[in-house]
Amino acid sequence: MATQDDPDAHLAEAIRELRRERERTQEDVAHDAGLTLGSYGEIERGRANPAWTTVRRIADALEIDVSQLAALVEAREGS
Repeated sequence: MATQDDPDAHLAEAIRELRRERERTQEDVAHDAGLTLGSYGEIERGRANPAWTTVRRIADALEIDVSQLAALVEAREGS
């Protein structure tokens, strides 16, 4: 059973898809978001649960509003 602290696989998928659509590397996004490549990779693989500020920085690095990112995540949850 998933708990509140479990990483969100839908968030990971949305972030990965956006990065690929923008033809950016994990290293590019991690750098722009002020994260290490390792920590960004863990988030994108759905192994880490990022803090709100980290989600905002990733959204900024991917040039998307947090509300748009949230809508993508919610759409995946409904699939």
